[in-house]
Amino acid sequence: MGWIVFLYPLMELWSLIELGVQTTAGTAVLWILVAGLVGLGAIRFAGTQVLTRLQAAQREGALQQHLLAGDMALAFSGLLLMVPGLLSDALAVLIMIPPVRRLLAKLLGLQGVSTGAQFTHSSCPPPADVHARSEGDDGVTLEGEFQELDAAPPAIDRHGPDETGRS
Repeated sequence: MGWIVFLYPLMELWSLIELGVQTTAGTAVLWILVAGLVGLGAIRFAGTQVLTRLQAAQREGALQQHLLAGDMALAFSGLLLMVPGLLSDALAVLIMIPPVRRLLAKLLGLQGVSTGAQFTHSSCPPPADVHARSEGDDGVTLEGEFQELDAAPPAIDRHGPDETGRS
């Protein structure tokens, strides 16, 4: 399995070289630049979608499980588009297709991606009241006065004791 780490970049490089041979080197460079820009746009779009949907879910008081899964897949496909090479671009385009994305979610065991399961605040315990009394509080209030002592640290004699033993 470790050989994939070595083989994958070589296959990506080979695909770009083959694109340059079949067309021109300028086409290969243009492909890399356009795919990178499209990938960046996909990542930005996915980020905007996530923020918009999370704000709407917060207003409604419900968090939908499938909110992030589809947008994370879109962001991942944008990241794949930014990787130079035709193999990663082909995989990114496949991930962008919604039926393929749902099939991948089902294969990976990500339930709720296409079902839209909802979780509301009522299923969660209410937040703890920070001003409420703790369990061990018996209602006793201690009152008293204080006096601020000299805040300066005590002087330290660096010469040590003399013959009589005093500092």
